[in-house]
Amino acid sequence: MAKNKQVFPTITQSFLDKVRAAPGRQVFHWKEGTDWKAMTWKEYYDEVRFIALGLVDLGIQAGDKGCILSNTRVEWAQADMAILGTRGVTVPIYPSSTAEDSAYIANHCEATFLFAEDNKQLEKILSVRSHLPHLKAIIVFNLIGAPSNADEKNVLSLSALKELGKRAAARDSEDSIAKNMLELKPSDVCTICYTSGTTGVPKGVVLTFDSLASEVEDIENVMGGFFSENDVILSFLPLSHIFGKVEGMAVYHFGWKVYYAESLEKLFINIAEVRPTLLFAVPRVFEKAYVRIKAAIDEASAARRRIFDRALSAGRAYHEKIWTGRHPSLIERARYEIARSVVFKKIYAKFGGRLRLCIAGGAPLPRDIGEFMQIIGIAILEGYGLTETCAAVTLNPLKRPRFGTIGRPLPEVACRIADDGEILVKSRKVMRGYYKNDEATREVIGPQGWLRTGDIGVIDDDGYVRITDRKKDIIVTSAGKNIAPQKIENISKAHKYVSQIMVYGDQRNYLTALVVLDHEETVKYAKEHNILFSEYSELVKNLKILALVQSIFDDVNSKLASHETIKKFKILHNEFSIETGELTPSMKIRRRFCSEKYRNELDSLYTAASP
Repeated sequence: MAKNKQVFPTITQSFLDKVRAAPGRQVFHWKEGTDWKAMTWKEYYDEVRFIALGLVDLGIQAGDKGCILSNTRVEWAQADMAILGTRGVTVPIYPSSTAEDSAYIANHCEATFLFAEDNKQLEKILSVRSHLPHLKAIIVFNLIGAPSNADEKNVLSLSALKELGKRAAARDSEDSIAKNMLELKPSDVCTICYTSGTTGVPKGVVLTFDSLASEVEDIENVMGGFFSENDVILSFLPLSHIFGKVEGMAVYHFGWKVYYAESLEKLFINIAEVRPTLLFAVPRVFEKAYVRIKAAIDEASAARRRIFDRALSAGRAYHEKIWTGRHPSLIERARYEIARSVVFKKIYAKFGGRLRLCIAGGAPLPRDIGEFMQIIGIAILEGYGLTETCAAVTLNPLKRPRFGTIGRPLPEVACRIADDGEILVKSRKVMRGYYKNDEATREVIGPQGWLRTGDIGVIDDDGYVRITDRKKDIIVTSAGKNIAPQKIENISKAHKYVSQIMVYGDQRNYLTALVVLDHEETVKYAKEHNILFSEYSELVKNLKILALVQSIFDDVNSKLASHETIKKFKILHNEFSIETGELTPSMKIRRRFCSEKYRNELDSLYTAASP
């Protein structure tokens, strides 16, 4: 592992360097109506400064905690940097969080102010305002009218806050905000990011400026100058998630152009408009793209399917040489170039036609999807990290990615496997600890500084790390077999009809599954096969749909050991969601919650005679 020294400046120093070096360069973009608006480094800094001075005018002091409850947008990024400009600490809250969870986080970190996206998020906070004794001010990015609670004090719009800041700027001849940013030290706390809490209440992960600097430094070292200021990013990851947070901060070092997506629903529309060169995304985005591509191929004529299959075979022959460090022959190279220029170019164009690289994280990327996307020209590098490690600690190398793994440890990171198979990490990226929770900190960070990741894995002879499952998610059957449910779930989700799935079977004698089908594809299947139904809940009980899902599991089971196979399943007519409790804000399944919520459905799969 590299020596423990600070090589990179703090991210606030990098930000000021960019502002001073290229004040007129347009970097930040967002959509208003049908037009994309742009902002230069200097304009962006002025906005940050006015927000920060407005906070100071409200009485916010160095060390105060400020929450941001909003979807990803340019104002989120500005508020974040403004908080740092007051020498405060940013505490993100997922916009999908309940009022109770939002109150817990704001109260636990003792936030003195909070940024809310709009009236909807404001009402959420006002509904629990009496439980937030430390909160002095609520600032709303997009405030329409007055809050419903007319007696509520200290609620103001972002524009009103900036007006306070503009008046204060006239008295701020020394530019105190820039001075504050320069005085921040690597050891200072940058952010407290609360984990999703799959098994309990959220824990506040304390991350320093040095943790973030180490992350950016390693990314640059590994990518070897691949990134440039000419790159274009479409930003849509939640900035409340550590993956999105690091992406959002990295612009201050790499200087690429950022476009903030309108919404996840308009993601592929925005991709076509913005034509990004880089994309940071969770695997679910690529899974959806893969399903769309496969569906289009399935619906094509027999002749077109044969052409595509031949192109895919040519691409696989070429890339299998690349993936194993060999050189493709001239014939293999020529066949692949023809496949790309004739067959794959239309698919590539759907991603804007300029995409150079995608970085995937936050969840496992199914191997077949990673390989498929690379073959058609969409290069994806899968990485791995936790909130507790300030995002990535491993990343697949640019030239020799190994799909099915999370890559190799980053240069500054030490990684080893414990006796029980758990992946351990030591790095500057590792959190200082859980906020106000020393006991929980000691449970995951040993006396020598090794962090227990909670993931089970192996490291191969070439240094690539492969995760087999979450330590707490491992199913132990009544026969004593240890089974990794994520492996089975990832194989199942490769089928276009399967949207979500939870494998179950702890202390049972066989495995079962709760399945959520892709609504659009299932309805299409019903129409194609003349299946009549009035309600979707009725459709998923249809014998032909049950037979379809059984055929899917027959295929899945053929790829598994006998003790890993799904014997029975239950199709749910409702999706797993954050709002209904099945998913964490980072879209991970709350297995314990689901096991209790669907206790009757699961028990019914074990009441009949065993298969």
